[in-house]
Amino acid sequence: MRYTIKLDCKTHYVRKDGTIPILLRVSINGEHDYLNLGKKIKISQYDVKNKCVKSGITGYTNITSFIDRQKVKIDTIISDYEKKGEVLSVQRLKEIFEQDTGKVKSIYFCDFVEATIKRERELNEISKGTLDNYDAQLAKLKSYRPKLSIHDITKSFLEEYKAYIRDILDQADNTAYHAMCFIRKYTKILFNTGKIGKYPFNEFTVGTPFEVEPEYLSPEELSKLHEIYDSKELLKIVKEGRGKRIDFEIGEEYQKILRYFLAACYCGLRHSDIKTLKTEDIQANFIVKELKKGRLGRKKTVRIPIRKKLLSLLELNSKSGLAFEDPVMENSKTNQHLKAIMKIAGINRHITFHASRHTFAIISLLLGIKIEVISDILGHSELTTTQRYARVIDRLREQEMDKWDKMAAEEFSASDCLINCPTCENMIMKFEKNTIRLNKLPIVCPYCSTSFLYNLKETKSEMQIAS
Repeated sequence: MRYTIKLDCKTHYVRKDGTIPILLRVSINGEHDYLNLGKKIKISQYDVKNKCVKSGITGYTNITSFIDRQKVKIDTIISDYEKKGEVLSVQRLKEIFEQDTGKVKSIYFCDFVEATIKRERELNEISKGTLDNYDAQLAKLKSYRPKLSIHDITKSFLEEYKAYIRDILDQADNTAYHAMCFIRKYTKILFNTGKIGKYPFNEFTVGTPFEVEPEYLSPEELSKLHEIYDSKELLKIVKEGRGKRIDFEIGEEYQKILRYFLAACYCGLRHSDIKTLKTEDIQANFIVKELKKGRLGRKKTVRIPIRKKLLSLLELNSKSGLAFEDPVMENSKTNQHLKAIMKIAGINRHITFHASRHTFAIISLLLGIKIEVISDILGHSELTTTQRYARVIDRLREQEMDKWDKMAAEEFSASDCLINCPTCENMIMKFEKNTIRLNKLPIVCPYCSTSFLYNLKETKSEMQIAS
């Protein structure tokens, strides 16, 4: 590490009392900056040509001794970094030096990110949903370490924080991945603007997101939810008020949310697009809407054919001009209510609003719609993005074909009688014909506990399930 430390007072700035601040010019690997030592000398006491304090002046020894001590402090800071094998920027040196002298406070990473997000909102170049997600990430980081210096973002810190998310918060690997991406984004801004001298992600690998099975509704579950909506039974649900609060008809909110959730299941639009869907976007039995995609808000126009079930949920004559007269709730509140709706419907899985998009894609594939058409409706830029849904369908096919393996697990002859469970279709028993003299054989399936009677005088397909 090449560096120099020299006295270099700026004589063009003279105070009214005829004094100038004592400054040290520090240069590290070609970069330089000035450190204010917090003391002054008279302009007449400074040798401008030789850049030193004039000898023979009153207090010369005290002034030069003070300057030398500050040089030693700076030299020690640089040496400590060299021993650790870390690169020290002039900006970081200045911060450490001024912290030691009590002049300024450290720049905190969370404060920097908060200010940057505020600026990004004002510029309106990044979608609101993405920035809301950044706010959530920032809140999580603040709860872990609020006084995190921009220079404390090191490989060891990143490893510790990732472990905290997975082990202490017990969150998924993908959640930890996105948290690392969030920190990486703002750390890169710090590095590119010279506020930090070392980029920690050169040593720490964020990796790639894990492919997780998308949550979706089966055709039967979707039909069940639509039946619940049509029956209006949700409207009867009342939430009891606490204390002096009156009872609240929460069912009305459930009904409204289920309405636009079902609509999303039938067209594949995201929450942000459903929220801004206007009646003017509905043109000749098509939804024609410009979508904003990704954090940079890239735009793509989609054309989605409207069929009967979707049409029944849209409000074409709304006064507000929106396809849903009642305002679409924020994503977090919508998901909170969807959880309750799924519980009422007996769907015991983690279904969020985004599951509607997965539902549209997977049911469309099950119905035999071409994957290229689905990809175009969803607004995917690459067909490979849609192919994740095709892989889900392949797994469903494999599960069904596994039934052949169950049949072939134990070979049987033509003289054997084979009994399969009418519910789970697992083979329960086999025996030679005419060895059992009963007319009906009572059986309990060891796999799914279904009880049924097997009629030995009839074919296997004529089993009667016991009541």
